[in-house]
Amino acid sequence: ETYWALPGEGAFLNGRRIAVRRPAAMVEIGGPKPLIALMPAEWQGRLSRVPYIPSLAYRLAMVANGRLDATFVKPNAHDWDIAAADLILREAGGALLDQKGRAPRYAGEVIHHGALVAGSGELLAVLSAVVAGLDG
Repeated sequence: ETYWALPGEGAFLNGRRIAVRRPAAMVEIGGPKPLIALMPAEWQGRLSRVPYIPSLAYRLAMVANGRLDATFVKPNAHDWDIAAADLILREAGGALLDQKGRAPRYAGEVIHHGALVAGSGELLAVLSAVVAGLDG
């Protein structure tokens, strides 16, 4: 699988345009179990947790192409772990947000990040509220 994106021109997988999917009744979610466990009770019955995906960039790309609805990202991801996948996700219609609901900034004095969430729409807002309540 080859993913790529250009700012303002979309995201692609093997030459075909990709887009995030709108969550259905059941939500495919990835990320650390402790963060998923913090989802509100009304969402717990709708969650289908996918098996561990060791590549963070690939997990973000899976959100971009609609294989996952959303993912949590545990603290300490570095710029080089997420920057390219973040562009792919944004160009596919999704977003990667930090604990304050902002897009990550790259190539600054600090090159690692706190907890992050990736997804779109209402689900992204729910995940954002979960990480907003975390320390740090």
